[in-house]
Amino acid sequence: MCDCYWPRCERCSEHVPLHISDFCMGRDEVAVFCPRHLPRRNAVVYEMVSEAFQPSHGRGDDFYHDPPKGWRMGVRYKARPPRDYGLQAAEPNAGSDYLAEYRNRNGRPAFFTHHLPKLHRSERAAVAAALRDVAERRERFGADATLRPWFDADERVWRARKAQAELRASLDGLLDEIPLLAELREARRLASVVLIGSLAHRDFVPGLSDLDLYVLARRVKPGLKVGWLDKQELDVNLVCRDLRSARRSLREGVPVDLVALRHGEVLWDDGTFAALRRGAKRWRATPATAGLWMTTSAHWLSRAIDNYFNPCNEGDFFGGLFHAARDLLRAQLVTEGGDLVEGWEVEDAVQKRWPDLAEHFGRIRHARAAWDTFAFPLFQDRTRVEGELGQLLRSLEAIACSVYRARGLRLPSLDALTRNLFERRGARSLHSVHIHPKDAVMHLAYVARNGRLYLAKRRL
Repeated sequence: MCDCYWPRCERCSEHVPLHISDFCMGRDEVAVFCPRHLPRRNAVVYEMVSEAFQPSHGRGDDFYHDPPKGWRMGVRYKARPPRDYGLQAAEPNAGSDYLAEYRNRNGRPAFFTHHLPKLHRSERAAVAAALRDVAERRERFGADATLRPWFDADERVWRARKAQAELRASLDGLLDEIPLLAELREARRLASVVLIGSLAHRDFVPGLSDLDLYVLARRVKPGLKVGWLDKQELDVNLVCRDLRSARRSLREGVPVDLVALRHGEVLWDDGTFAALRRGAKRWRATPATAGLWMTTSAHWLSRAIDNYFNPCNEGDFFGGLFHAARDLLRAQLVTEGGDLVEGWEVEDAVQKRWPDLAEHFGRIRHARAAWDTFAFPLFQDRTRVEGELGQLLRSLEAIACSVYRARGLRLPSLDALTRNLFERRGARSLHSVHIHPKDAVMHLAYVARNGRLYLAKRRL
C-alpha cells in the first residue's frame, strides 16, 4: 500500500493525526493505536522527541503540524513485515525525530530511533547510537555549511534525551540522596513519592528543568520544600502533603495535586497514593484551578518581562516564557470547559482550539529546548522590544493578552508599556514588574534618570 493517511485507533476509532509510511504491506495488516490505548505487548510505540515548531534555518519559520513532543502512537503488525523493512515497515511519517520502543510478546522492551533500525536493550543505548550517527553524518558532510544547523538541532535533541534517560535511570538512588525523603523513610512516615513535571512527561531540558516530586507522608508540614543535588547540579522541588491536606487540595482544585493524581508517575508507594487514584474521577479541575493557574502564570510572566528588560538570569527568562504561556493556556482551557491537561496534551489541545496561539506556544517551546543557543547579554538593560528574544516575548504577549481579554482584563501591550516608562516617565531602566490578575492591577518599579527608584500602578 501507499501511505495510510489519518488512520484510526484500533480500540477507540479516534483519528491518529499522523500518517503512516508503508509501501510494503496492506492496510489490513497494520493496526494503529492512539496515545491512550498503547498496547503493552507485541507492538512498536513511537514517541516524538523533537519540537513540532522548527525554524527552517534562515528561510523563515516553519510550524510543522506534527504531533507535539512527547506524543506517542502504537503500531502492531498483523502479518510479518518484509525482512528488508523490519519494524520500520510502518513508521510515522513525521518531520520530527522519534524514539521507538518495541514491546515483544513477553513485554520486554527494545529501542531504536528514526535513522537507525538496529534494536538496543535500553533507551540509553539507543540514544547513544543516535548521537554517534549524528557525529558520523557531521564528519561526512561537515563541509556543507547549509547542513550544520540540522546536525546541531539533531545533536541538541539527542543530548537532551540522553540527560533525561540518565536521570530517570538514576532516580531510585537519587531518592536516598534527598535528606527529607531519607528522614521520612527512616522514620517510616513516607507514604508515596510521585514524579511530576518535565521529567515525568519526557520534556526535560538540561540546564533549565528541575526534579519535581510529589510527596505524601505522615506528620509532615504541607508545602513546597526546595533542595539541591550537588552531583547532578539539579534543583529539587518537593511538594509535600499529608493525606488530609492532599484530599483538601484535591477538593479545592489545586493544580499540582490534580496533575500528580492524574498524570504523575509513581516511584514509591505503600498503597496510599493508589487508594487516592482509585477515586480520581471525583476530583476535577474547577474555576479555582483556573484562578490558581492565572496567579502562577502572572508570576512567571512578570519574571520573563523582568529578565528581558533587566537580564540577569537566562533560566528565569526562558523558564518564565514557557511556564507563563503553559499555565495561561491551561487556565483558559479549564475556563472554557476543557479538561485538565499536562505534557504534550497542552500543545495538542491548544492546536485544536486556537491554532494561532499554538504557533506562539510552539515558538516558545522550541526556544526553551534550545535556550543555550541564544545570545543573552547579562546585565545590559533594554528599553525596547526587539531581536530574537523580543520576538519570543511578543509570542508570550499574544497569548497573555488573548487570555486576559477573555477574562475581561486588559493587559497593556509591551509597546505601550515601554512608551509609558521610557518616554512619558523618563525611566532609565525597568527594575521589576508584578502582575496581579486577581486584583486586576500591575505594579511597576523603575529607575529614573536621576537614579531614584519609583513605583507605578496600572489597572488591568
